[in-house]
Amino acid sequence: MSQPSAGTVTAPAPAVPAPPAATPAVGPGTAPATTAGAEAPRTSSLSTPRRLQLLSAGTVVVGVLVALVGVVTFGLLALVLDRAESDTEQLVRVQSIQTNLLSADATATNAFLVGGLEPAAQRATYDEALSTTSGMIAEAARAQPADATALAELNRQLLDYDAAIEQARANNRQGFPVGAQYLRGASAQLRASALPVLDELVAANAARAGSRMRVGAGAVFPVVVALSLAALVLAQLWLARRFHRRVNPGVLAASVVLLVALLASVVGLARLADGVQGVRSGPFADVNAAAGARIGANDAKANESLTLVARGSGGTFERAWTASAGRVTEQLDVLDRPALDDAWSGYARTHAEIRALDDGGGWDEAVALATGTGAEQANGRFAAVDSGLAEELQTSGEATGNALAGRTPGLVVAALLSLLAGVAVALLGRRGVADRLREYR
Repeated sequence: MSQPSAGTVTAPAPAVPAPPAATPAVGPGTAPATTAGAEAPRTSSLSTPRRLQLLSAGTVVVGVLVALVGVVTFGLLALVLDRAESDTEQLVRVQSIQTNLLSADATATNAFLVGGLEPAAQRATYDEALSTTSGMIAEAARAQPADATALAELNRQLLDYDAAIEQARANNRQGFPVGAQYLRGASAQLRASALPVLDELVAANAARAGSRMRVGAGAVFPVVVALSLAALVLAQLWLARRFHRRVNPGVLAASVVLLVALLASVVGLARLADGVQGVRSGPFADVNAAAGARIGANDAKANESLTLVARGSGGTFERAWTASAGRVTEQLDVLDRPALDDAWSGYARTHAEIRALDDGGGWDEAVALATGTGAEQANGRFAAVDSGLAEELQTSGEATGNALAGRTPGLVVAALLSLLAGVAVALLGRRGVADRLREYR
């Protein structure tokens, strides 16, 4: 038997096969084993109890979010509409100041036509108009600080105007022709300096009031509720797959609460938007139309008297009367009040008679018709127009304020209900998840 020589390589002994690896036991909630060489699937490090704890906290967060957003949204809407009501009151106040100033000017110029000592009734009307205007300027400055600077300038213009009118009266009582010049100067100063200030105040307050009569921001609440409801539906689906139970009573009840809150808020906000839009296009529009018509009417009446004071050279004032009358007609079309239309038409016919008399050389007859207070004379007919527009302005202003204030109780109730809905969602959702969590204890 031969032996292997030195340097000969011998074959290695066959390797002993390793025993097969033990197959891991597969139990509930355990991931299946992977095959050699295959990439292991990603698994979450969160255990089911931990996920349930997070889900419980999430339902509480959803409930708190719904409560907070509801309270803030409806509370802000109530505050905004309350500010709109205050801005509307300020708008009516400023328009009344403008109307009173033009009414005082119309009274002063009309009384000037009488000559000598002016009628006591017209003097009293003029004094009352200026006194009321001064009080309203102070009230408006307190009500809206943003208007204070402009109102202070207006008050200074008012004092200058009153001083010029007093000079006109003093000269007129003594028969000095220069009195007419003082009167025209006072009226011109009123229109060149004071009325532009009031026009800006009216525009600013109308813009403020109109911009606040919107409820679009209220859409935030139903959006948040809808997202919260979607989150609870997803939670319900996860619970159903994980625990093989179709319904989780607590989460389902929380979802129903959110669904009711969503439907109620959408319907309520839609009705609120319609109501506020109705205020804007209804009584609030009437406030602007009545004030515009009354301002135009008093401006026309003052220009009628100034045309006669000019004695044949008042073409400029007559053109101003025509422009103001057009404004009145336009605003009366918006108001659509047949009684006011008839009253204005009656005054306009009398004015046409005055112009016909004056243009035909009957100045004295024209002045008598312009200063007469009878039912068929200019002052009598104009009084019907002015009092009707003043009543319409007051009625529309009160209707606007009442309509806006009437929304506040509903918004307060909505805020409270949204708070309760949020609390219910938090409690019901947490309880539903807690039932599953107790199965692990």
